[in-house]
Amino acid sequence: MDPRPAPSSDVKLARRDAVLAGVAQASAWLSEPQPWEHLVPEALAFLGNAAGVSRVYVFEVELRGGREVVSQRFEWCAPGVEPQIDNPDLQGVPMEGAFERWGDVLRTGGSLYGDIMDFPPSEQPLLESQGIKSLIVQPVFAGTRWWGFIGFDACDQPKSWERLEVDTLHIASLLLGAAIHRQEREELLRHSQKLEVLGRVAGSVAHDLNNFLTVIAGAKQMLDDELALMGSRTAVTDSLCGMLDHAVTRADALTKRLLAFSRRHPSAPVRVSPVKLLREDEPLLKQAVRHRAMLQIIEETSRRPIAPVAVDPTQFSQVLLNLVVNSRDAMLDGGLISIHVSTVDSMEQPAFRDEIPEGSWSLIRVCDTGSGMPPDVLASAFEPFFTTKDGERGTGLGLATVKGVVEGARGHIRVSSSVGIGTEFRIYLPAAEDAASGGRPDSA
Repeated sequence: MDPRPAPSSDVKLARRDAVLAGVAQASAWLSEPQPWEHLVPEALAFLGNAAGVSRVYVFEVELRGGREVVSQRFEWCAPGVEPQIDNPDLQGVPMEGAFERWGDVLRTGGSLYGDIMDFPPSEQPLLESQGIKSLIVQPVFAGTRWWGFIGFDACDQPKSWERLEVDTLHIASLLLGAAIHRQEREELLRHSQKLEVLGRVAGSVAHDLNNFLTVIAGAKQMLDDELALMGSRTAVTDSLCGMLDHAVTRADALTKRLLAFSRRHPSAPVRVSPVKLLREDEPLLKQAVRHRAMLQIIEETSRRPIAPVAVDPTQFSQVLLNLVVNSRDAMLDGGLISIHVSTVDSMEQPAFRDEIPEGSWSLIRVCDTGSGMPPDVLASAFEPFFTTKDGERGTGLGLATVKGVVEGARGHIRVSSSVGIGTEFRIYLPAAEDAASGGRPDSA
């Protein structure tokens, strides 16, 4: 029998009014035109004080290695209550095993509440370690997607939750989910608008670039003829002219891809070895690096052969050239650019760390020993038109284009960087069938 006396009707009304007022405050605050992450701490304080609890927190659900895990992202604590935001046991907690029931309930929109002694024995140790005596947990949905949950802990003494309090705090979780969903939709809209502008710019650039290429190709042909007429052709001049021909051919294909992008035409993937493409582009990549840095291509075949991929060769060249030039520009005092090619599956490092979906992947790592990127620059690296270069050295379209090409090939791209140490881009492309074959491209 529960020894706690039932609260009087006046106490119930006062608690109800306080919770309603707190939810109203949180609602107004979460409607402010700011990133929702900036608004959550104050909103949790409104809710915690109103509900008379010891701690309010927000957990986000993620998919890691095919498993659902949750991690604490935000927390408010009443005075004298020990924070748990830095508790490593609350980061990456699997929603299976001891807490599988939580996932089943929250994923369907249900609530969890009561004294922890009423919870299953398998769930009690982690709750007890945080000093919790009673709690309410409400799901957070961003649109129709289960995003995570918000929890309310009573730590000083067990707390009897009235049904109206539970329902009102459920409204608070709906408000948080609405704020997250609103921002996600706004970001999608901004991204769509940027892509529309990017498409118009791509079309204009392609036409201008095509005009320049016509001049370059014509001048190169005249130079070739003049060298032949003067009898001055050598192995060196033939090599340089061949490099010009290769560059013009690649650039001509690029203009076609830019025009296709501006008109939303699909790419033309073929089945090909990524190493073969890299070796073909190696002279052009080294020319792009010039004397600024050393460039090397490393085939990592110790564990398995390099699997072929289905890509548009021109787009693949565009991606590698963009990344190499980006690395070159980060090494004003020289350095090393290394391109590593291997085949990995989703459970191997670094694919597991990068949370790459299940399957076999051809991994292309572009590493440099340049200046690196600070966290704020790294966070915006793939944004269209974002650049740290001056107006004469970049438009901010390179990495955005790289990301679009990789994702268009059903791949993934990740980046890590340390200031003063360097940057690593990791491109994962789905391995085509028959990984042992890596010959000439076949039609996809």
